[in-house]
Amino acid sequence: MPAAALRIAAISLHTSPLEEPGGADAGGMNVVVLEQSRALARLGHQVDLFTRRHHADAPAVVEIAEGLRLHHLDAGPAEPLAKSDMEQAITPFRDALHPHLADGSYDLVHSHHWFSGVAALPLARELHLPHLQSFHSVAAPENAEGLDAGEPAESSGRIPGEQFVAAGSDLVVAVSEAEARTVSERYGIPGERLSVVRPGVDVDRFRPCTDIGTRRHRPTLLFTARLQPLKAPDLALEVLAHLDPALGARLVLAGGVSQDFVDYLTELRDRAEQLGVADLVEFVGSLGRDELAEEMRCAGVLLLTSWSETFGLVALEAQASGTPVVAWRCAGGVQEAIDPGEGVVLTSRDPDVWAESVQSLLEDADRYDAAVRSAREFAATRTWEAAAESLAALYARRLEAHGSTDGATA
Repeated sequence: MPAAALRIAAISLHTSPLEEPGGADAGGMNVVVLEQSRALARLGHQVDLFTRRHHADAPAVVEIAEGLRLHHLDAGPAEPLAKSDMEQAITPFRDALHPHLADGSYDLVHSHHWFSGVAALPLARELHLPHLQSFHSVAAPENAEGLDAGEPAESSGRIPGEQFVAAGSDLVVAVSEAEARTVSERYGIPGERLSVVRPGVDVDRFRPCTDIGTRRHRPTLLFTARLQPLKAPDLALEVLAHLDPALGARLVLAGGVSQDFVDYLTELRDRAEQLGVADLVEFVGSLGRDELAEEMRCAGVLLLTSWSETFGLVALEAQASGTPVVAWRCAGGVQEAIDPGEGVVLTSRDPDVWAESVQSLLEDADRYDAAVRSAREFAATRTWEAAAESLAALYARRLEAHGSTDGATA
């Protein structure tokens, strides 16, 4: 291990970074944590990921790559838990994490999501380790109007928990300027304790198809996210229903349903029937990363219909695939994830407006080809290696400020 290498404990209590995004409670955060950790390991750092054991047969340690391991800790029942039930796992997870952090193996702790921070921050303070916090989504304020205010709190402890870790951490690392502003405004965190490291994209996995023209003929519209109201797949159904039938479009809904929204899939199927588009809609469930990449490179357009996104990683992945994105302007950090030159970012949620935007893009060959090229060029500027280098620089500065540069790496 190089002399300047860091030993990092990365905490993801409620969801394993190895879980495929789009299923249950796995999403963009899983990708960000895993891919940033892979890139940090490639830079020569040692990263140990810690998550809750949610299956009885999960091994204690998974060797993911050189310099990167995943630890499964016993914390509550060894089975999947709904996010609304996850608070019960915080204390046992903290107890299981303590001996790992207490043996002097780590320079710092980086918690992802508020569950993780509430579990790990007291240990970091006890052991005099710097603690960094990333939220990846921020709870909507109590009594907020509209889903665009943020993610609904899954339990009563979320807002106090976010306040606790925001106030007590050495640094909050946001995935977008929009998220940083939200954290600052809602939790009173000063700018010197906020930094932004935007996610990257694997441009080798997510790449364009060889025949761009085929995407515009009988096009596939792609929606990919967990199937829950916050992500608004119902708007994607409405957009399909408002397109000219002569376009021959179909819609692929890629994503799983979490335990907190078990009836939502039935509601979406019923809505597709009501709109008369059920035979044009395919529910494919949660996809593996390679499967998702294939869907993206074959799609004509990605519909990013979410009410709220701290960043919108799927937009970056679609653009790397040469797939234009149509999104809502007010969805948090989405504008930071989309090519400012050719991306279609709408101020309206009217499905007629969305349908007109999609149709006009697909029917203009020159404009569409330019959008494909520009999307790919934009995504190519956002790499995981660049994100990891930025994160490692933050770690080093925080360690220097914390007076811990002669800790575990000595």
